[in-house]
Amino acid sequence: MAQVKTIGEAVRNMSVHMANMYYYLTKAVIEDFGDEAKKSFERAIIEFGHERGKAIREEVLAAGLPLTMENLDRFYDIPIAEGWDLHRTYENDMKMNITDSCTFATVWLEKDWSEVGHIYCLIDIAIREGYSDNVKFCPVKNILEGDPHCQSLTVYRNIEKKGL
Repeated sequence: MAQVKTIGEAVRNMSVHMANMYYYLTKAVIEDFGDEAKKSFERAIIEFGHERGKAIREEVLAAGLPLTMENLDRFYDIPIAEGWDLHRTYENDMKMNITDSCTFATVWLEKDWSEVGHIYCLIDIAIREGYSDNVKFCPVKNILEGDPHCQSLTVYRNIEKKGL
């Protein structure tokens, strides 16, 4: 077993393995079934994200808390802040997120797999959809599209329904 010194190191190591697994799995299926298989990966990632978002939703509600952006991050199902180089700010009922480096993107760029790797990024939208109909994730920049970092905004679709 690999010896790790920090949670962040463990998360990054697992992320490299997960990104490689995604690469080899998607590559084999696309080689065998063609580019049409990409639609199946999109569907699977969205379903997976919805399931994760619903599970986070249930934890937040079980704690008696509202379905806010802050509580989504507080109850997030992986220690993402430990494994990615990200910066979050919350203001005016909006969250801005900048991720300077993404372990998944690093792996997929090295393997020239950015187009199919980018399908996985749908997970961010889907998690929010599963968490709350009122929380919307808006990608702005993406490393896999050639940007220097990933940037996103998370907003409430209807501010009057914040927390519902």
